[in-house]
Amino acid sequence: MAFYPLYIDIESKKCVVVGGGDVAERKVISLIECGADVKVVSPQFTSGLTRLAEEGRIDAIKRGYEPGDLEGATLAIVATDNHELNREVYQEATNNNILVNVVDTPELCSFIVPSTVRRGDLVISISTSGSCPALAKNIRKQLQQLFGGEYAAYCDILRDFRAKVTELYDDPEERKRALNRLIDSDVVKLLKEGKNQEVEERVRSCI
Repeated sequence: MAFYPLYIDIESKKCVVVGGGDVAERKVISLIECGADVKVVSPQFTSGLTRLAEEGRIDAIKRGYEPGDLEGATLAIVATDNHELNREVYQEATNNNILVNVVDTPELCSFIVPSTVRRGDLVISISTSGSCPALAKNIRKQLQQLFGGEYAAYCDILRDFRAKVTELYDDPEERKRALNRLIDSDVVKLLKEGKNQEVEERVRSCI
């Protein structure tokens, strides 16, 4: 199956996770990081999910899944080992045009969650369309080494720089050349080495 690569805005959107184990916890955390309004339904919860519920960061429903639990959801993630339940949730989501992912079951997914490297605004996603998640994870580990934490600061600099050159130059080509000067510079290397003063000087020289 060929999935269309897509990033979706779920900030303040209701997202339902069915399941309360370690996998469900990882999915919940990733949803919270994207600003989702997360509801979790499960008879049992990990200590991490319990803590998130106590902190008011998720809506935890401590019982088995019931029809109607997906009402108003933008997407649903199912992380249980109950195949019958997984199919039931998938069917309800499909009937109501709700995006759904049943973990490790590509045939019960209208979307898949790629293996991801996140460095601030930089997000790199890897997928094998469900055929071999282990390969995607292996590639992710390689990319984590290649793109370190300095890229988060780099993206912040590029965002601010882009806004500045937009104010300074009316000509789109001039803006592009200025941005390329910064991208082609050694700013990433300087950030990695912690040479913040030199970073500021290099950015100014590229305007």
